[in-house]
Amino acid sequence: MADVAGVLGSFARQRVMRVIAQVERRFPQLAIAAVLMDVPQQAPLVPYAFWIFNRSQLSSAVEKGGENRLVMLLIDTNTDRAIAMVGYGLEPFIQEVPLQSCLQAALQPLQRGRHAQAIESFTRELDRQLCELCRQVPKQFGLAEDSQWLDASAPEEEAVGLAESFY
Repeated sequence: MADVAGVLGSFARQRVMRVIAQVERRFPQLAIAAVLMDVPQQAPLVPYAFWIFNRSQLSSAVEKGGENRLVMLLIDTNTDRAIAMVGYGLEPFIQEVPLQSCLQAALQPLQRGRHAQAIESFTRELDRQLCELCRQVPKQFGLAEDSQWLDASAPEEEAVGLAESFY
């Protein structure tokens, strides 16, 4: 976490770091970076965030291209706007809609100037979205059993017939 703007106290910073660490332990293949800074007024937020993501050394030099599995939340403390970006290694999995859900979760605390709470809300929603993604990926790649796709309350004969109709 980088509090460039200096808006978080030590207790709030520790709480945020604890929430981020919990998610990173559950998903050790990714890293989460929260950046709080005063974005220059003349700088458009999206290109500025892209520049910060790529030039601020939030990832190591070896984490390039598909090896970059960073999730960055940038909060402009001047305007209380936020943007999220993911590294190339996460782009096939974390699409725009889940990121928007994470940003939406952070919106209310952000509007009240509660930056730490906004980061925590974003991170908790990211955790929820990633757990849901883990449930969906096996289905998307055909790795889930047919029975996992069927209505569990249907009689077995009907379920078997329905499963056979897929082929």
